[in-house]
Amino acid sequence: MPKQQHGLQVIQHMGQTYRVMQSAFSSKVGHALPRWRILLALHENGPCSQKHLAERCRLDPASLTRQLQAMEKLGWIARAVDAQDNRLTNASLTPAGQAVVNQALPKRAAFFEESLKGLSAADIDTLNRVLSVLEENFLHAAGDRQKAA
Repeated sequence: MPKQQHGLQVIQHMGQTYRVMQSAFSSKVGHALPRWRILLALHENGPCSQKHLAERCRLDPASLTRQLQAMEKLGWIARAVDAQDNRLTNASLTPAGQAVVNQALPKRAAFFEESLKGLSAADIDTLNRVLSVLEENFLHAAGDRQKAA
């Protein structure tokens, strides 16, 4: 099989695996992955600006805003204009949001433990290395495409 065709199968398989992982994560942990990344970022870092959250969670600012609005309606987060820079809006977990995170953390740990079953430490190291190379290649390809446009 030619390298390009074999590589295409790998990339397609990676995308399929990611979609299956997202669905399984949501099913086991109880939160869609984008929403969980926001909750976890606020849990780990405390209050922060929506701009910083979008960068940290790798979400489009409009998608982040929709997620935050939904979580605000649920009472899980609070948003307020930054006291030092009124151009920024900060988000923080409410006590109810912290309770949601606390309840989900053990489920998340169990999900990842179950997901990595059968992989040795060396397998995980190799997978991390390969994924890092792919990520760099994707970023490079995106940069080359932007320069050509």
